[in-house]
Amino acid sequence: MELESDPMSSSILRKLFTTLWMIPLLSVVGAGWTPLLGQNINLELTTTTTTVAPGETFLVDLTVDNSGGFSVRGLQHVISWDSAFLRLTALQLPGELAGSPTPEILVWNAPQPTGTGGDQGCSTWWDGSGIEALSLGLILEETSSDEIIPLAQMEFRVIGSAMNGDTTLTTPDPDLTCGWIGSIITDPQGAVLPTETDVLELSVSDVPRPTQFSCGEASQTVYLSWQEPVSYSTVKIARDGVLIAELPGGTQSYEDPNATLGAELNYSLQGVLSNVSSPEVSCQVTVDGLLEAPMNLECFDNGGAVLLTWENPLSYDQIDVFRQGSLLTTLTSNATSFSDDQPITGQSVDYFLRGSLEGVFSSTDTCQISLPIPQVLFIRGDVNSDGELNLVDPVTTLQFLFVSGDMPCASAADFNDDGNLDLADAVNLLAYQFTGGMSPAAPFPMAGFDPTPDSLGCDVGCFDSTCGAGIPGDECSGAIDIGLGTTPFDTSAMTDSPEPYDDLGCEGTLLGLMYSDIWFDFTAPSTGLATISLCSSEVEFDSDLVIYSGSCSQLTQVACNGDGVDAQGQACPDFTSRISGLPMTAGESFLIRVGGFDSVGQGESGPGSITVTID
Repeated sequence: MELESDPMSSSILRKLFTTLWMIPLLSVVGAGWTPLLGQNINLELTTTTTTVAPGETFLVDLTVDNSGGFSVRGLQHVISWDSAFLRLTALQLPGELAGSPTPEILVWNAPQPTGTGGDQGCSTWWDGSGIEALSLGLILEETSSDEIIPLAQMEFRVIGSAMNGDTTLTTPDPDLTCGWIGSIITDPQGAVLPTETDVLELSVSDVPRPTQFSCGEASQTVYLSWQEPVSYSTVKIARDGVLIAELPGGTQSYEDPNATLGAELNYSLQGVLSNVSSPEVSCQVTVDGLLEAPMNLECFDNGGAVLLTWENPLSYDQIDVFRQGSLLTTLTSNATSFSDDQPITGQSVDYFLRGSLEGVFSSTDTCQISLPIPQVLFIRGDVNSDGELNLVDPVTTLQFLFVSGDMPCASAADFNDDGNLDLADAVNLLAYQFTGGMSPAAPFPMAGFDPTPDSLGCDVGCFDSTCGAGIPGDECSGAIDIGLGTTPFDTSAMTDSPEPYDDLGCEGTLLGLMYSDIWFDFTAPSTGLATISLCSSEVEFDSDLVIYSGSCSQLTQVACNGDGVDAQGQACPDFTSRISGLPMTAGESFLIRVGGFDSVGQGESGPGSITVTID
């Protein structure tokens, strides 16, 4: 097979393709160009959407519709477009395109960078302005009588500056000055088959598409819902390509009754603004008579809470959330997330989601998650976490064991760290305090984490290593768990932490002294690029911001910022800080440290808020 993007690169082709086209070759293969009468063979252009937005890319397929079963051996064709609207960015041709026949000879050209361009043939089609074109000529290795013959797949990008309006992909008129006489398909004897060419009409629109378009079916009624990113004047709904409704702007739902059981329906939606239709959004539904369930339910560990997210295929009357088979809460119809702020820890937990509409319940979607028992600082033996070991501690343990008293910290009451609470724990603690018995197991005498995982846990722990007057977040070991969103804080009573940091990676942003710093612990609920921001007038001091990975004993600095800029590149108010574009993986934990630039006049501390997002 010969593939040529320059028609003058072969001595044979120079003779046979002087003007790029296949007519001379086809006349050599057979006797003349006598057309065959009867059913036509069609060169078709198809795409999934006919309304496109500036800057978008889309695919167009070129195929031979050979429903008449003709024997096809040779072809010449040209597809042209207006370069003010479109640019050809990628191309697949016979031999590399899936399902296409193998060419014996293939000659083509297109504007750069997809093709070689040049000054041969109809060179104005390849000069980067006005009407541009893809020219294609081929002879197949073997005759094809397939009903559909794939010839090319073209990727176009809509010019970013393109104005709203209509444009076409078409076949140019004959131009004898450059040798173009029209699209032709021939049989093995060189006879010209009756050929028709397609015109693909497109519209360019900068009107934003509708968002959150979903469709679902219950009792043979299809329910559609969507959101308007702008205020449309009209909304158009089509089913299987046929317009079925035009609704006034502001309408955000539609019911299509009497759907046929077993049907697979395709719906499309367009918003209209100032008589310009937006690009389409679409959804598909299979009519089975059952209410569609919420979809793509996922569970995430979100800083000590469980975050549930899902998608609604239709607008329910309500959504029920179940945990371990019991109803946890009922949400409004448009809810797509829920945070379980008091989750079950230390075991696998199942969450179920169920929608209801007009008294009909959907099937359930489910997700499963296992949260570890939270690591809490405690001193072994200090059962009430007041920083002292005294008679109150063994008495609290005995009351819990025998008279159903409260248990502030079961791990602290587990004197020998065997994972069980029993009389021996209280007796050993009394012996240590009053008769010189053995010391409690670690962590002791300073607060720490339980070295032996168990199911006991600690409802009331310590905020610092002394389990005394420490303040939440004052030290790394007492970092405050936070999730996505905004968390208020106040550093007025915080002390300076000793952990090291530097301005490597944030040079020039004036990273300061990290005065009166506060610590946060964040676990990413999803994978993406995170933004950690103090860039707000709510932060009332010149801030510093440092992000670490690892544990408090093995910190690795991953990002820092002194004086930040907002998403538009403008300086943050009051020299506050912002870090963006930080890669995070779902389940990955980070320690976030916020402090003041300086301690001059004790002014670089106070209230504020920190916001964490992941895109």
